[in-house]
Amino acid sequence: MKLAVPFGFYGAGNVGDEATLLGFGRLIKQFGNGVEVDVSICCVNQGRKVEPFFNYYQYLDGIVGLEPKRKAYLSSGYIFAGGTPISDSLGDWPLATVGGILQHARNWGKPTAFVGIGVEQLFNDVSRQRMQEQIIPNTLCWSVRSKNDRERLLELGVADEDVAVAADMAWLLDPADPAYGREVFASLGLGERPVIGVNVNAEPHLLEKSPQLFVEMAAALDELVARHGVDILFLFAETRDGETYDRAASKKVRELMAHKDSAILGPTDYLIPQQMMSIISQCATTISTRYHFCMFSVLQDVPFLAISRSDKVTDFCSDIDWKSRINPPDLSRELIVAEVERQLAGVPEEMSLLPQKIAAMRRRAEENRLVLDRLVEASSGVGLQTPFGHAASRIGQKLGVRT
Repeated sequence: MKLAVPFGFYGAGNVGDEATLLGFGRLIKQFGNGVEVDVSICCVNQGRKVEPFFNYYQYLDGIVGLEPKRKAYLSSGYIFAGGTPISDSLGDWPLATVGGILQHARNWGKPTAFVGIGVEQLFNDVSRQRMQEQIIPNTLCWSVRSKNDRERLLELGVADEDVAVAADMAWLLDPADPAYGREVFASLGLGERPVIGVNVNAEPHLLEKSPQLFVEMAAALDELVARHGVDILFLFAETRDGETYDRAASKKVRELMAHKDSAILGPTDYLIPQQMMSIISQCATTISTRYHFCMFSVLQDVPFLAISRSDKVTDFCSDIDWKSRINPPDLSRELIVAEVERQLAGVPEEMSLLPQKIAAMRRRAEENRLVLDRLVEASSGVGLQTPFGHAASRIGQKLGVRT
């Protein structure tokens, strides 16, 4: 049986997304029972570098173009694997694309499931309408990262029995070897003093909540350098250019710092997850606005301060009972310094609980198999003839002929 992942947000520049891709590979290898998966991706070479297990094809927005259509028609079902496809904080994307794919799935008789996804609160009426008219009616089942994701789906009208609480598939990753991180630190002249790894972005909805983000972050980092003699290493979990992404945001923070000589911009390469995790392993602590960067810190046993720019970051901290978190409207230099100093002073009490929390999240990530099993069962009767049957039915309906 062949399944397709038609929503190709992977390979677009975000190392956190690739961590989920890697976890998805682990899930399929462990529970797929010989299922073959074609993955639509923005950069085929990046996908092969991260997880060579899958078959990759070039993603175009929605199912358009000869190759995406061929992969879609030949598959027995669709999977939306990981990410946060139910969100409108960035505008019409990704829901418009997701809705179009679900409509295509209905037209061509492809059972579809969402596996290990995140769900954000929806702000726009058109988003909720798209969910209720295009997405929910055409989705077989869902597994989500947290109980709060499940509640958001239920509020939107998804049936209780169709949603399973699992976890992000990236929890299935193992800790990375520290060797690569040591090499990067040596090349940057780091290692003699404690290093704080900083990963920030600047999406409009984050700056609306925290317009003081850059100024307060810069002031806090300056104070930490002055008090504790640390070095600051800015790291880029998202490598795309643009003022909302990590590199531009990091440069803005660094420009505002008085101690620029103690603040270094890290590698600009599109790293694979194990490389970023290895670099994080060399840090004394980290600060991040990004969900997967916080997860990397946990997996590498490094304390972190989360800036809760979105529901998924808040849910992540709740799932592991992590106290070191700041809501963007409350962000201040005093809060940042206090939290980081607590971590620099010694192992925070919640760190001792992380091994059991990680084990629990890994077990939850494996629960994504329940939705995978249901999709495979529903797809077992779907063959190449199915889309043609649906096409004939639609043509017949337009002509007023019963097929």
